[in-house]
Order: sequence, then structure tokens, then C-alpha cells
Amino acid sequence: MKLPCIAIVGRMNVGKSTLFNKLTHTEDAIISSFPGTTRDLKYGSIFWRGRECLLVDTGGMDVEKDEQLEKRVVEAAQRAIKEADVILFVIDGLTGVLPQERKLLAQYQKAGKPIVLGVNKIDGNTKAAQMDQNIYSLGIKETHIMSAVSGRGTGDILDALFQYLPLEQTAERDVKRKKIAIVGRPNVGKSSLINSILGEDRVIVADAAHTTRDANDIQYDYEGKHYMLIDTAGIRKQAKVGHKWGDKRLGLIEKQSVDASLRAIERADVVLFVVEAQKSIAAQDKKIAQIISEHNKALIIVVNKWDVIPEKDSNTINDFIRYFHNSLPYLAWAPMIFISAKEHVRVTDTLDLVGNVLENYNRKLTIEELEPLREYAQNLYKPKKTNVRKHKAPNVRFFRFEQTRTAPPHFYLQVNKPKDVPRAIPDILERELRERFDFDGVKIIIEIDQ
Repeated sequence: MKLPCIAIVGRMNVGKSTLFNKLTHTEDAIISSFPGTTRDLKYGSIFWRGRECLLVDTGGMDVEKDEQLEKRVVEAAQRAIKEADVILFVIDGLTGVLPQERKLLAQYQKAGKPIVLGVNKIDGNTKAAQMDQNIYSLGIKETHIMSAVSGRGTGDILDALFQYLPLEQTAERDVKRKKIAIVGRPNVGKSSLINSILGEDRVIVADAAHTTRDANDIQYDYEGKHYMLIDTAGIRKQAKVGHKWGDKRLGLIEKQSVDASLRAIERADVVLFVVEAQKSIAAQDKKIAQIISEHNKALIIVVNKWDVIPEKDSNTINDFIRYFHNSLPYLAWAPMIFISAKEHVRVTDTLDLVGNVLENYNRKLTIEELEPLREYAQNLYKPKKTNVRKHKAPNVRFFRFEQTRTAPPHFYLQVNKPKDVPRAIPDILERELRERFDFDGVKIIIEIDQ
């Protein structure tokens, strides 16, 4: 059963994202004083008086003058309203009711959904006295003053909202979802991939880089498997953050976006690293790859926009794979899939691959299964030569080879003289593990000690 849903709506900069963070007890939505910070729909969970629902944060309905982007922000907000059981209309209590907000209210009322009015930025008696009394002329029965920053009045808001939600509960809270972070440089098609997976324009897509600012969590089920898709803002070089737009506030927003992307990688079980087929591997791609590798996440390389490559033949894919591995040799263990998110080519194949890689990520081998590898490595071992007379080469013995943990797989080789183990032994063991068992898409960590 689907969880009931509340949509937060209103014009720009009235505190919708701050309220989202307060009600969901997260900092998932990026907040700033710069108008139009929120662009995509941002989903979170609320638990109140033993009940649960979804909360969706929408972009301001009066966003930047980019008409294409503005249209898509408005369309996304309209989808949220259609999906919601109740609408939370937020206004700035100190600014008062603007003519534009009366027009917005008329649009919301056409949806036929219950509306609760949250009069924000009223914290304490002094500010309450400064509140515009024209707010009550809107005629909304459930009108509540509040402060998203301090939390004042949010309990009353939740009581008002939950009275309109269906009482049926779901087992959704107990579902353990594997998290898939979708990362990459700006404008490589991350949001297009999410939309192609979902079959709807859930995430705003435009040609301008950095259309996505929040790291978006979206629940998705595929063939009985439960996933959480995390769409991230494109990671840029730190030197560029804050300079392109000529505004320090925008620079802060983009820094928050980069931080959100890094947090998404930390949270993820598997990472889809999206690169663009027709563009070279840049320094920023290498930085992202390094971050992924350092966090030891399961990984799939998604080569998007493969449809725009002209005159492809049987060697085109192999040439790209060689080029990629030469550029990022430390990710050679990650499978690569060539797709077109826009044309919906091999998108479901990507999800199938995610399932396989996650199985590998959590694979646990027994000591009995690993014993042949220990014997193989012991037989390969050749004592290093010594130039010192009357001193024999060290006799290194491999006593035990076992897997100590999963996600990612860690292995432990017990020896009598760790310092004398040839450097090639860990590489040989990793190669044999990959050949004898399926660890595609998974980084293998081998520790050698006594």
C-alpha cells in the first residue's frame, strides 16, 4: 500500500525547504536565502503520533527567468499536488499575502485537495504582533502560525495535516531498501536516467548544468527488489564552485550540492557513475572516481548518450573500455554498460546489473571455498634470494585464508612472516577470487598479517 502524502507548496523563499528539514528531522533539502534554490521534488518521511506519511518539498512557483526551467519546476510542483492527499501552503507571515499568492491559492484549490496554511517566520510574541492580518482573508480554515527554524507551531501543523490523511498503515517502514547513488559531472544525464527508470519526469531535466541541486531520495521497486534512488547534483571542481554565477549565495548553494553528492556516495550501497560517451574523461571524472574508490562502494560505470556516437562498429565499445581503463585503471573491476537514458536503451539492463552487483557486494565465502586459493598461493610462493652467506631465504607459510566481512568483501591471509610476503601475492589472490567467484563491480580488500 502506498504511503499517504503531504505536498509543501508556495512561492520562493518562504521557508519550504527549512520546514521540510524540520519535519523530516534531516538536512536533505538545500536551503539558502537565494530564491529558487529548490528545483526538483524532494521526498522524506514523517513519523507523527504512531503514523507515517511522505512529505514532498516543491520548488517555488515563481522561479528564475529561465522559461524552460521555470516551466518544469511548475510542472513538478503540479505533479506533487496531484499525488498528495493534503496540501501545506506556506507563506511568509512578515511579508504578508502577495497578489501572486492569491493566484497560487486559486490554482491549489482547483485540485480539490484539503489545504492547510502555514504562516511561517513567526517566532515569539513580537513577530506575531508584526504578522500581516490580511492572511486570514484567504479564508483557509486550518491556518496556523509557525516558525520552521525554531519548530514553533509545527506540532499543530502536523495535527492539522494528519487529520486529512487516510488511517491505513503500511509495512513500508520495515522495508530495507538498497541505496543507489547516481553521480557524475553536471549534465551527463543523471536525472534523465532516473526519469527513464521511473517512466515519468520526476526529476527536472534541462540542458543547463546544475539543474539538480538537492540529493533526491526516490523509492523504487523493481522485480521484487526494493531500492532507494539517490539523484545527486553534478560534482564540480571545488575551484569553480561559486564563481560561475557571480554570486556568493549561489556559490554556497553549489557547495551544499557538492556536499550532498559526497554524502550520497557515503550512504550508498552501489554507485552508478555516469559518464558521457562523446566526451573525454576529465580531471573532475577522476576526482569522482577517486571518491568512489576511497569509500569502497559497489560500482557500475554507466556510459550515457551512446546513441549519439556516429558510425559505431564491433570495436567501438572495446575502444572505449580500453580508453576508460587507461584513464582510471583502479576502477577496472567495475562493469560498464552503454545506454541512452533519453531513448530508454538498456535502462532495465542497468537495473538487472545493479541486482547482480549487490549480490556480489554481499557475497560471503567459506574457509573451505577459499582453501584452494591458499594452497595455490603457497605453491606459487618462491622465497626471495639473499646475498648474505649462511642466511637462508625466509620460509613464509600461508596458514589460513578467510573472508572476514562483506560489503565490500574483506579477506585475511594469516602468515608467519608478513613482511616477507611478496607484493604480488595480494594481486594474485584478487585475480583468482575474481576468476573463480563472481565479484564483478566490487572492490576486494585483502589484509595480510600474523
